[in-house]
Amino acid sequence: MKVYLRITLLVFGKASPYLIRGLYHAISGNKEKRIKEFLEGTKIWAEDVKKITKTNVLVFNQFTVPEKGHMIFLNHVNEMDFPYDCYVIRKPFLANQVIKKAWFAYWWMTAMGSQVFDNSKAMSIAVSVKNLIEGLKTTSYIVYPEGKNTYSEEIQPLKKGMVKIAFDQKIPVFVAIKSGVTTYQEYQKGNVVGYLGLGIHHPNDFSSWEEFQNHLYQVMHSKKLELDGMLEVERNKLRTT
Repeated sequence: MKVYLRITLLVFGKASPYLIRGLYHAISGNKEKRIKEFLEGTKIWAEDVKKITKTNVLVFNQFTVPEKGHMIFLNHVNEMDFPYDCYVIRKPFLANQVIKKAWFAYWWMTAMGSQVFDNSKAMSIAVSVKNLIEGLKTTSYIVYPEGKNTYSEEIQPLKKGMVKIAFDQKIPVFVAIKSGVTTYQEYQKGNVVGYLGLGIHHPNDFSSWEEFQNHLYQVMHSKKLELDGMLEVERNKLRTT
């Protein structure tokens, strides 16, 4: 709760220049500059969250996220994902409708170019897919393919929805994983969070969406175990320094 209060205060403090410039570009109709300002603002949030929680964020292979045309599959753990995902990946999200319940987060995510995927009925799904395809012309979207907060370090089975859309629409998927976020469920400070990029995976290389789904899960699951081990080594180094 303290972290979220601090983030809200940041909007009207340290991050306010990005808010003001973002609102100006929104009013003037410059979508590209509006999104850029709000994305830069999320970095300010993340840096402050890192500072107040005394967290070390490690990116193990310094991966480059595709600028546009890709879904970015990333495991989802808990509410602390957002600032660090913004800090490391810095891309808008393809979120589900649950985000609408958090009105301020929903407003900021929309301002930074995120989309809400409405899967409530066939017509809304068709509209959401159309909006996604249009948005991919200028950006890539972070997707949580497990479909929910897992509150676990174990990769959960990937939901059908986003995998099937990626397969049907031939959208390449850049995969990344993170480790260490569950430590916030035990203590609020002194955590170590690590990220690892797993490259681009093309749906054209698979004969069915189920095969693509299984491939993505196996990659995320096996590499997550490797990342957990790498992160534990770094934790031990920090403990002895």
